[in-house]
Amino acid sequence: MYKNYIKTTLRSLKKNRLFSLINIFGLAAGIAASVFILQYAFFELNFDRFHKNSSNVYRVMNERFEGERLIQRGQITYSAVGKQMFEDYPEVVDYFTLSTFGQNVIEHNQNPVKIPFSILVEPSFFEMFSFNVIAGNPKEVFDQKRKMVVSEDVAKRLFQSDEGNWDKYIGEIIRMGSSRMEYELVGILEDAPPNSSLQYEVILSRATTFDFSPQAEFGWLGSDYFHYVQLDERADPASLVQKFEDFSNKYFKGNQVTGTYEKFHLQPLEDVYLYSDYEYENHQTSDGSMVWILILIAAFILIMAWINYINLTTSKSLQRAKEVGVRKVVGATKKQLVIQFLMESLTLNFLAFILAITLVQVFQNSFNLLVERELGLIDFLSSQLYGTPVFLWLFGTLLLGSFLSGVYPAFILAAFNPSQSLKGQFAKSSKGQLLRKTLVVFQFALSIALIAGTVLVYQQTTFMRNQDLGVNMERVLTVEGPALTNMDTTFVERIQQFSNKLEQNSRIEKVGTSASVLGSRLPRTFNVRTSPEGEGTMLNRINANFGFLDVYKIEIIAGRNFIPSDHHREFSLIKGVILNEKASQLLGFESAQDAVNKKLTFFGRDWEIIGVTADFHHRSLKSSIEPLMVSPFYNGGDDTYHIRIDDSNLPETIEYISQTFDEFFPNDIFEYNFMDARFDNQYKADQQFGKIFNIFSLLAIAIACLGLFGLAGYTAIQKTKEIGIRKVLGASITNILHMLSKEFFLLILLASVIGLPLIFLGARLWLAGYEYQTDIGTAFFLLPVMVVLFVAATIIFGQSMKTAQSNPVKSLRQD
Repeated sequence: MYKNYIKTTLRSLKKNRLFSLINIFGLAAGIAASVFILQYAFFELNFDRFHKNSSNVYRVMNERFEGERLIQRGQITYSAVGKQMFEDYPEVVDYFTLSTFGQNVIEHNQNPVKIPFSILVEPSFFEMFSFNVIAGNPKEVFDQKRKMVVSEDVAKRLFQSDEGNWDKYIGEIIRMGSSRMEYELVGILEDAPPNSSLQYEVILSRATTFDFSPQAEFGWLGSDYFHYVQLDERADPASLVQKFEDFSNKYFKGNQVTGTYEKFHLQPLEDVYLYSDYEYENHQTSDGSMVWILILIAAFILIMAWINYINLTTSKSLQRAKEVGVRKVVGATKKQLVIQFLMESLTLNFLAFILAITLVQVFQNSFNLLVERELGLIDFLSSQLYGTPVFLWLFGTLLLGSFLSGVYPAFILAAFNPSQSLKGQFAKSSKGQLLRKTLVVFQFALSIALIAGTVLVYQQTTFMRNQDLGVNMERVLTVEGPALTNMDTTFVERIQQFSNKLEQNSRIEKVGTSASVLGSRLPRTFNVRTSPEGEGTMLNRINANFGFLDVYKIEIIAGRNFIPSDHHREFSLIKGVILNEKASQLLGFESAQDAVNKKLTFFGRDWEIIGVTADFHHRSLKSSIEPLMVSPFYNGGDDTYHIRIDDSNLPETIEYISQTFDEFFPNDIFEYNFMDARFDNQYKADQQFGKIFNIFSLLAIAIACLGLFGLAGYTAIQKTKEIGIRKVLGASITNILHMLSKEFFLLILLASVIGLPLIFLGARLWLAGYEYQTDIGTAFFLLPVMVVLFVAATIIFGQSMKTAQSNPVKSLRQD
């Protein structure tokens, strides 16, 4: 019996080649696209879950208030917090405190290696996190000072070896920074997994800093520390958080230090990557909403592919109805017919699955380049979801989809009355037509929504990149300060001499320095007052020299810019600061001009406002303009040089800058970037999401069009007799095309009425994550409808033209 089902199925697929190819290719494309998207989504959703304690580890987060105003929301807080929570709450079974060093250089046997940052931790770091130690035993000695662990990649560069026998390097002395501070290498870790939100290259023992700062070990005054706690498996995190208000009231000394109030809460480690929007972030983060949007697109693509199958199967009902009538006349039962049609559905889906897997393997590398991840089909299929391999989930979904997409046509076709079937009357029934119309509307409502979404993503990313920031970053080169040169008491003069030498080149317009670069989170100064008894205010702060504002052409709207005499190597001799307009307003000045020459109090003494700039964006347009203070401090080797150049002979200009750098800072590391590219890197995730969204949205639309291609063709075939009669009565080809297309266009317009309001609501929700938003203009509503109408018209006219041009005599001879 089943052998006969298989033979009949293969015969049917061979007989209906076009129908079979459209369905197999449409389903294969849908399955392949869904697998690609789910690969990426599962990778993103599984960040940090490789840690054995991931479900019990939390970050301690804080919100800092100045009166009722929220001024800071992040993880950075006081060194005592983690230890005090461990001592006060039995729910906390372990903890560690983390701090960071910025960009630096480590050196072994005169081989320098530049590192972007290093983290300082305590021994429990190696217990709470599951990073693999491949040499040494750092947790046993990391409570001591000047101990170092490096990643395997850094070890290869540092020791200029990739032989893998790292144990022989344990105990080596590594020097760090311009001071050449010596650290003992006590461990080497495997490189941080790509699905770890906390990355590392160099890890130092936090005890090293205890000599430098009395507050580093345990204190409530300096807030430069990150805390992680591990809770007992039976603990309720929500109940513990409720106790933190009393904790803050008991220990926090904000009124003494910053004039602020602080609240604490916990964030699960497993939520850090996708659900973080915090300041001073030390983890890699992404946007969970974007991942879920892509998962929805994957679901839509798969559903649309199955809808194509249902549409094409039911639209072909005229031909299959006659087949059913013959089968029933010769004795076939309804059960046998249902099994036969389900067998066809399962066979067709199985062939599509095989083709889909082939497509995934062929295009895997291209997809990996798109998402900038090293993904693989085997890794994806063998990964776990709720304790079950993803392969079983995927297989079950495909089996269920195959069954559901085949069961309706199977039962409808198997239920035909033999006499009606042989007359082909089902094609005229309202039930069959209503089903096809409903599915067409659903497909094109999704297609219109996806096109509108594509338009919106493009408009928003373009808007952010082209908006006037109040800063001119074109043709600005940034050069990292000398990391190995020991900057002595002459560092101010040395920096100015280096800048002056650069400006002697006619291709260099201006040079400035700063401790922070545009696009990064700036340090903050709390408790800034206009009078000793006044209310304190928090301001962002950037330390910069007299050339910085000129390099970026930032407008001074009142007062003056810094001049060389405003700088001094002695902190106590520096007097002046510059505010942006928002800071002057926040401090209560009536105008920018009113703020000039007024006094501010912070850092325990008075300062003078010498100028006010127009507001400008120092971060991406996802954030609002913040109150900002520019201070004339040099940070020595930590400063970044900002160099405005002309666009003539760029290689020669860079070579001149490099040679001048070597002249002033011999044997140091020269490293440069272009500021506009560096700033635009903030939008990298949005641009990547836009590319992924666009590609798979277009694929979903293509699958919908593939179904329309088949459906329009079968509709034209079903109306062959009607077309013949109309042509005999004098209808033109234009009349015939209008008759065949009118119904489809009405369905597309109905789909527009359904799809556009839904995507409009989704657009408002998505844009809410941006402080500065593009306008949802007429293109958002008109372009998707016009595109779908144009594509549909092309397909329908192409499919209908042959029938419309056919000889009416031949048409009327059919059946």
